[in-house]
Amino acid sequence: MPESVQTTHQIATGRSQRFERRRVARFARGFSLLELTLVIAIIGVLTAVVAFSLGGLGGRAKTRATEASLTTIQTSIKSYHLEYSSYPPDLLTLVSANYLDRDKPLNDGWSKPFYYDSRGRSKEQPYVLMSSGEDGVSGNEDDVDVWTMLLRR
Repeated sequence: MPESVQTTHQIATGRSQRFERRRVARFARGFSLLELTLVIAIIGVLTAVVAFSLGGLGGRAKTRATEASLTTIQTSIKSYHLEYSSYPPDLLTLVSANYLDRDKPLNDGWSKPFYYDSRGRSKEQPYVLMSSGEDGVSGNEDDVDVWTMLLRR
């Protein structure tokens, strides 16, 4: 058989090899600028959505930490009252009487001290125990009061 005559298999194999070289060359180019820009834009949008949704979690976590601390202090105040038949004059009395841990500060989730008054507001609320909230100003909606915090949930 002369060398100039090719079999069908050789023709198919040659086409296959050429096609394979073109396919490899096409993918070897990498990504186009448009593709890269699109991917970066999608990543930016996803990052913004995640940041927005997680933004409020810090405030809620601090409020929950404050509520947990208030509940612990309230339990200590009740224990003190059962033993001494009076409410402690201040929160440091609970620490010195070993009702509260000395190593834990008496601060809310925003690192501000709790407000305590042993005189109370009424017979139903014999003492005042609260946090002024994030802004540190008493008397507005971000206050966390031990008597009303369960109603807020």
